[in-house]
Amino acid sequence: MAKQRYFLPMRMKFLLFFILLITVPYCISGIFTYRKYSADVDRNMRDSTLKIMEQMNVNMDRYVKDIDRVTQAPLYDQEVLGILLQHGGRYNPELYLSVEERGKINLFLSSSTSERPEINGIMIFTKDGGLFSSSVNSIKTYWNYEENDWMAGVEKLGGGLVIVPPHSADYYFQPLKVVSIARVIVHPETRVPIGIIKVDLTMEGFQRVLSVVDFTPNSRFFVYNRDRVLLYPFELSDSPELSFEQVTRNTPDYIVSNVFSNYSKLSLVGHIPLADLRKDAQELTTFTVIISVISLIAAYGIAVLISNRLVKPIRHLQSRMKLVQSGAFKAKAAVVAHDEIGQLTIAFNTMVDELNRLVREVYETRIRESEAELSALQSQINPHFLYNTLESINMLALHNQQLQISDTVTSLGKLLRYTVEKMERPVTLRDELLFVEHYLQIQSFRLKDKLHAEIEIEPSYEDCWVPKLILQPLIENVIEHALKKESVTIRVSAYFQNDDLVITVKDNGIGLTEQQIHEIEQRINRKNPMQQELDHFDKVNKGFGLRNVHQRLKIIYGDQYGVFIDKGVEEGASFMLKIPV
Repeated sequence: MAKQRYFLPMRMKFLLFFILLITVPYCISGIFTYRKYSADVDRNMRDSTLKIMEQMNVNMDRYVKDIDRVTQAPLYDQEVLGILLQHGGRYNPELYLSVEERGKINLFLSSSTSERPEINGIMIFTKDGGLFSSSVNSIKTYWNYEENDWMAGVEKLGGGLVIVPPHSADYYFQPLKVVSIARVIVHPETRVPIGIIKVDLTMEGFQRVLSVVDFTPNSRFFVYNRDRVLLYPFELSDSPELSFEQVTRNTPDYIVSNVFSNYSKLSLVGHIPLADLRKDAQELTTFTVIISVISLIAAYGIAVLISNRLVKPIRHLQSRMKLVQSGAFKAKAAVVAHDEIGQLTIAFNTMVDELNRLVREVYETRIRESEAELSALQSQINPHFLYNTLESINMLALHNQQLQISDTVTSLGKLLRYTVEKMERPVTLRDELLFVEHYLQIQSFRLKDKLHAEIEIEPSYEDCWVPKLILQPLIENVIEHALKKESVTIRVSAYFQNDDLVITVKDNGIGLTEQQIHEIEQRINRKNPMQQELDHFDKVNKGFGLRNVHQRLKIIYGDQYGVFIDKGVEEGASFMLKIPV
């Protein structure tokens, strides 16, 4: 048993084809484009982040240099150097600073803090334990080693710049946690240490430097000194999980950038969330996806319209084919496209016309054959009996010297033989003309001098094959209609017109009016006349013979052949038979 195949309409095939043709390349190009775009965005973000971090490092160095100049200012003031030289002795915990000394140095330090809100205070620590301060919040005028353990790192560099990590300064009214920049004050001439200058900074200075560049809101920055101790943010300096090794470790959710300053020995580490950096890219991607979805929907809609437009003519042709299959042989399809489908439709219409013609021809031929067989049966009731009877009448007429009667009886016998034998077989024009002559001889016996006939056909035409009994009905039509005059002459002629033979039967009778010509043309071209019309024509012997000849010629040779009326004659009537050679 053959496997039943699933029927898939052509419209669905077109639609699936268009959807795959649109979606697959679109998705492939979209995936590769998105991956390439994402990789480029990540690389560009990392590159731009590194450049920004380097710019922030430059700003940090500039900031440190500004503070560094403050620490170097005492080296250029002789009065300050003189006071510091006076206190360059051994540490004395009971030291007392005079008001005059304090006033001069405090005034000098206060001038360096003007318009610098990030400086919390500038301190000078003398060798013998004295403490000068620019801050009015400082309450102490002395210092001791136990409370200032940061001094060991500063003295170790011997005049170099030292950034002190966050520590508690207890020489203010309220102890503060500060980051400081300090150095040992070395006399420029003797190169002998005479004190330590220390600048206490607030967190605002680092925030101002780091906020110059507009990073994402969730970005975080860390500043470490040369010993990789956290300087910024101050409040997180004691957090163990913010060690330099932990902070600089790469994570999948952050871009970690680390830049080092050769000048300040500071390390700037930035944590920039990838989600923040990709936000714009994600918005662009979302927008692109929305546009893509809208474009795909529009493309699918266009695909539906195109598939419907392509399938519509085929469906129309299919419906016409079903009508033809059911027996409607006149169902033609409208040509709506000038392409292969249009050519197929034209071929289908041609096939329907040919099929309709063949069906009509076979159908009508069978009808004619049935009529001919019936007519032959009627004529052959006992042909030998008729022939013998006519022969007896002929012998009797010859015995009584009635030659005209003998000729008439002989012609009648030949007419009967010609009519009965070779029914519906083609004959030569010579045989058809001989039959007409016998018919005219019989009619002349009846009509005497009222009927005259002239047959003017070249002998070369007589070998042409023609259907049987096509001239006699035209002769009979003349006798029936044109003999209302005293005498009528019938002329039978023939000529070639291209590849066709035209036989004319012309008379000089009373002729035809335009109305009569119109009625005759309607009668002979009517394919299915009503039965009462046929009975009427048969009874009066008018019109039926002409229609019979015309329809036979059309069935045999085609619609361009048959019986035609010559409307250009001035006298009588002229009928033409058109037959292919």
